[in-house]
Amino acid sequence: MGLLLGSGNTKPQYPYDMWYGIQGDFTSRDYKLTRVGNLDLHKTLPIQAKLKRFVENPDGSVKYYLHPNDSRKKDSGAAAIIDSTDGNVMLEKPEYYFRFEIEGTKWIRAYSEYPLPGFIKMERKTVSPWFATIKIDTNEAVSGCFLTWDGDNIARDTSGFVKLTANAANYRGGSGAGDAAKDGTYNSQLGMARTSISKATARAACKNGTHLGVYRVYNEIAWLQRLEYASLHCQDAYNEALTSEGYHQGGLSNGTAVNGTEWNTWGGYKPFIPCGVTATLGNNTGRVAYVIKGWTGGDKIVQVTSYRGLECPFEYLWHLADDVLIWHKSDVSIAYVCEDPTKFTSHSDSAATVPDGYEAITELPRTDGYILQFAHSSKGYAFPETVGGASNAGGCDYFYTCVDDANWASPGWYGALFGGIAHAGADAGFGYLDANSRSSASAARVGFRLCRF
Repeated sequence: MGLLLGSGNTKPQYPYDMWYGIQGDFTSRDYKLTRVGNLDLHKTLPIQAKLKRFVENPDGSVKYYLHPNDSRKKDSGAAAIIDSTDGNVMLEKPEYYFRFEIEGTKWIRAYSEYPLPGFIKMERKTVSPWFATIKIDTNEAVSGCFLTWDGDNIARDTSGFVKLTANAANYRGGSGAGDAAKDGTYNSQLGMARTSISKATARAACKNGTHLGVYRVYNEIAWLQRLEYASLHCQDAYNEALTSEGYHQGGLSNGTAVNGTEWNTWGGYKPFIPCGVTATLGNNTGRVAYVIKGWTGGDKIVQVTSYRGLECPFEYLWHLADDVLIWHKSDVSIAYVCEDPTKFTSHSDSAATVPDGYEAITELPRTDGYILQFAHSSKGYAFPETVGGASNAGGCDYFYTCVDDANWASPGWYGALFGGIAHAGADAGFGYLDANSRSSASAARVGFRLCRF
């Protein structure tokens, strides 16, 4: 199949002036990508501009959109209720059209608002803009922000602890009710993401059509970010300034990075950033400074990133992903994706068959390492194909597998964790995949996002 006509031209012929994309080379170690298609669309970014936060009705329909520059308000400017009692706060990933092509060693990911020849429709998907929690009295997974505000600053008491909404105790993060003793202390889990939970337990808490199959929407948003910045290096330095040509440059940085030992001392790897810290950014990309009380050596300031409404996209908590399973056999590792939430399963570790609804996408590397190249599918899925890159070369993010561990002898089914944790350092990023943990695993530094699609 030939490369899309018009790629690289400033004003290609119709209909090729209606798409924009990125081009890479399977033989290259350069994390920078080439902008192709209509270069004017790389400036206006019409698809990325449609990512927006909203409050949903119980059936998932839009109750009201939030203000593009301040998620504490409705798009009308009136005050919004974002503590989940008016509905879950969600981020809308719009529908668009996509095409993937390969010619020789070069690949193109092409995007359009229109159903151009050979393009497939990428359906609308919604995901919580921050990590989810669970309403304790009903055991229901929800997405909300329980912060209160002093102007545009997070409100704090005389001890510097965050002031939260009156109902926050019913939505406690961390271990939920098990962390009640921390209420009112520096490492309180009120307002935080729910962690220390397995996929099966979180799955049971997802009601009214919600689920935690985050990979597919997370992967789409990851590639929209790579398209916007023409780069695979999402941790590259944050730079608000456009290039002289009017393009976005740099990356989203690593502002939520912390020392792992210090994090463990502070709270046993439990969440330290309340959900919704970036509410004041609305749908904009940016960073908000947040002060963590009680950290080793005194208060610690982290820069909380939001990419077009997706808060803490990586390098904070691992993402559970119910739509991906990894089958590590004795001689090959295969990534499977399920598109039907009713068929999501943790599967038996030792099962010898593929669970219903899961489709093999690609083989994975059998050794740890920085991703060099991604394997791409026609549906836009991308998984590590080869390792041998670096934190600033190739795919830039890390792939972790158990099969190269000394004396590994546990073939079978595993889960997938995405994004990386706050002390992962340069390993973290949109592409970081941990294929080391069983589906039943849970940990203080593993959370989930509420999804609906």
